[in-house]
Amino acid sequence: MPDISQIETASAVLEGLPVMSKAELLQVALEHGGYSTPALNDTLYLHYKGYRRIENLDDYDGLKSLWLHSNGFAKIENLSHLKELRCLFLQRNAFTRIENLNGLVSLVQLDLSENNIQFVENLAELKNLTTLNLSKNVLENMASIQHLVECKNLSALDLSHNKLAGEDILGCIAGIEKLTSLNMTGNPVCSKVTHFRKKMIIASKSLRYLDRPIFDNERDIAEEWARAGPEAEKELKAKLLAKKQDIERNAMKEFRQWQESVRTADDSNNVEVDETLVLKDMMEALITDVEAKSLLESEAVKIVDSSKTEKENIEPHQGDSLDPDGLVCEKVKQLSNYVNCKGQRKTLEELMVDSSVVPAVVLSPGALSFDVVSSDDDEEEEPDSTSSDDDEEEEPDSTSSDDDEEEELDSMPKK
Repeated sequence: MPDISQIETASAVLEGLPVMSKAELLQVALEHGGYSTPALNDTLYLHYKGYRRIENLDDYDGLKSLWLHSNGFAKIENLSHLKELRCLFLQRNAFTRIENLNGLVSLVQLDLSENNIQFVENLAELKNLTTLNLSKNVLENMASIQHLVECKNLSALDLSHNKLAGEDILGCIAGIEKLTSLNMTGNPVCSKVTHFRKKMIIASKSLRYLDRPIFDNERDIAEEWARAGPEAEKELKAKLLAKKQDIERNAMKEFRQWQESVRTADDSNNVEVDETLVLKDMMEALITDVEAKSLLESEAVKIVDSSKTEKENIEPHQGDSLDPDGLVCEKVKQLSNYVNCKGQRKTLEELMVDSSVVPAVVLSPGALSFDVVSSDDDEEEEPDSTSSDDDEEEEPDSTSSDDDEEEELDSMPKK
């Protein structure tokens, strides 16, 4: 006779519900970038599928992470052969018991939240289990969670939004040796037990998180409250606050001293400015033409070198600036006119002798800028008639040279 599982699977097929068949699992694996060989897959995403029964995972013995949440499972089964499984997600199903997990020797994280679990059981053999989520179940008292004491490596536990009540729950939770993180939000015990947080911090010495972080000062205050009462707690709070203020005050004082030392060092040290870098920045800001930008690297050094040889012939500019002699600024204006001068394309040598552009330098403290002022564009340069006349006068007189030759011949003695 067929067993109950086969009958359930057949009925699900007849009802048109999804079934975890081997073909279905293969298709799901390939959809998420997995392999057609089942043993090669280390992750399998089977959530939000509507399955009713866990089955046909025998060939997927290499899984390390299995997602089975948000289905319609009512029983945990057919998972004990997954020896390498580390993360198992079974939340949002219809489980009422924790069972058939004994073979998961490598399991580190287990999520059983949002089910109908009434008792914690069958977890002691999971020696590597460190993270357990049991939130939004129906756990009610200390007896329902007593089994957690046997989980020797459990460090993170979520029991929020259950029905836990009774002060004896504090002692049960404190018995979990390595527990460092605990979430208890939404349980009646948090509101009905007076000073629940303080008592829980005192009971569990290893706890570092209880719905929010537990800092050293809070633990010291809770222990002082338990030792000497509320008055001693207030005195300790005042001392800790004064100590914190002193630390902040000293830190601000050291910061102000450091600021002053930096300012003094900046004022005393005269940092030499690289004129080539200044010239490069000025050219990048002014010249937008592609051809002119290509001159940036090649002409910057040339202009600075040539400007140093002309310092004696150019009157220095007034005011505090990075270019007191104005030579670099003068050359940059000439180079910028390569693009900006009436849209004409001129070489750098032509700009050196071009009188149609009159540079006007504007220097301000801490910054270096300049404008280019063009002379009247409509006026055309008239030729210099005086210079042409002088050139005509300098031409040699061929007539006078012939007369001199005749006089020399006449003065010679005759034979």
